[in-house]
Amino acid sequence: MRALVISHACVARDNRAKWELMARDGLADVELHLPHHWPSWEHDYRPTPVEQPRFRIRIHHALRTGREDQYFFAPKFSRGLGAGNFDILHVEQGTTAFVYLQALRERNRASRKTKSCFFTWINWESRLRWPWTAVERFTLHHSEGAICGNGEAADILRRHGFRGKTAVIPQLGVDTDFYSPGSGVALRERLGLKAPVIGFIGRLVEEKGIRLLLDAAKKLDSPASLLILGSGPLESELLRFQNETRIQLVHVPAVPHDAVRDYIRAMDMLVLPSFSTPRWKEQFGHVLIEAMACEVPVIGSTSAAIPEVIGDAGLLFQEGSSDDLLLKLKTLMDSPSECTRLGKLGRERVLARFTNGQVARQTVEFWKTL
Repeated sequence: MRALVISHACVARDNRAKWELMARDGLADVELHLPHHWPSWEHDYRPTPVEQPRFRIRIHHALRTGREDQYFFAPKFSRGLGAGNFDILHVEQGTTAFVYLQALRERNRASRKTKSCFFTWINWESRLRWPWTAVERFTLHHSEGAICGNGEAADILRRHGFRGKTAVIPQLGVDTDFYSPGSGVALRERLGLKAPVIGFIGRLVEEKGIRLLLDAAKKLDSPASLLILGSGPLESELLRFQNETRIQLVHVPAVPHDAVRDYIRAMDMLVLPSFSTPRWKEQFGHVLIEAMACEVPVIGSTSAAIPEVIGDAGLLFQEGSSDDLLLKLKTLMDSPSECTRLGKLGRERVLARFTNGQVARQTVEFWKTL
């Protein structure tokens, strides 16, 4: 099987694992087309071409980079997107992406034998305006398949009139050789953390539930440490928390992505307390599977896709309830055996569902149905 893939996410080297595994394991011949430049809050990405057996990266000049639904390739590069010798055209953008519209038009012009598939995380309804309404109508009508990052995204596509095939598969898996159980003692000592360590990794914004976690921690009646990894506009809440409670708080604004594993290993539990808003929902929560792979037990809210990811391999608390979160924190703090049990269940769940290899195989199996 030969696949032409477009994915702005793959300008980051770490996000190419499933495509490289497809090629290495002989599942598919992948040609990955990337924009020449992608600015983001964490890095200014400028990918380079790659030429390997069954895996190639092509770089094209793109316009409006940094805008997921608005970027597209310069016209002189777009002709190659419609080449008829591919079995699959796979674009990792949602239904309103200009680059997917561009690729579909070239596919339609060159060869209808190539089946088209897109990826979407979007699990909340939004009122579209022109031209995005027209773009979505076109892409839904001309697509044979859609891979959805969560169940709600698939439901929304159906409500919007999509009649193609769908599958629920994560966009990104996890490397379970790297994210694996290990000692966090050295980092705990360096940071001065005292057990038990309650961890949070993410943006410090309202919808990620950081205030809820701080409220629950204030009510703890036994010693604990909070390890907060991330930056954002609510950093001032951390200062207020330190002035109002005896619970130890250590804030690390940001670290390189490769260092996140070490911080996870320094935690006794990881909490993802996100809640839904009219304009946003948790689409997956990748940090959950990173922690689960390290056998660190996880606690998540019942918001959006979080229960789908955790399953029965962690604890869930009622979205928005600091009292219920407090109960779940105490459950793990009072029972080391439960922490161990959930940690092992978490890694088993990741190995069964969320490795890069699993995501690659599931994706190819879905392509075959098209």
